[in-house]
Amino acid sequence: MSSFRKRSADPLRGTRPAGDGGFTLIETLISTFILTIGMVAIAGLLAVTTQMQIGAREAARSTRLAQDKIDELMKLDFDTAPAVAVGGNLAADVANYSETPLDGITLRWLVASGPTGVNTDTRVLTVRVINMRAQANRQTDVATIIREW
Repeated sequence: MSSFRKRSADPLRGTRPAGDGGFTLIETLISTFILTIGMVAIAGLLAVTTQMQIGAREAARSTRLAQDKIDELMKLDFDTAPAVAVGGNLAADVANYSETPLDGITLRWLVASGPTGVNTDTRVLTVRVINMRAQANRQTDVATIIREW
């Protein structure tokens, strides 16, 4: 048995031993470049995904705050609580019809008389949450009918 390897002729690489496989510098640079492009694309998607998650979290917070305010107002007596008396404004802060529970978030509500011809113990309640922390959809409105029990 001979310890010599057969040499194959390769015009680009010259002669090399048969079976000596490897990558050239050009092949390594090209594959590194392709891998880098893929990683940059993934990093861009990560940034977009993070922004979308923040937006969804703020939208959920706005909806939760509006629902909490509705639940709070539903418990009040129509005759004695000024917060459920007919009035309020969704466009401006009005005493007894607005509050700021967190920095950058304002709650405003409008109370209107219930449907006519029905009981006088119903009111139409619209709560608006203005969330300056959100990047999009900064305003959330939730409306419902409340009834005095």
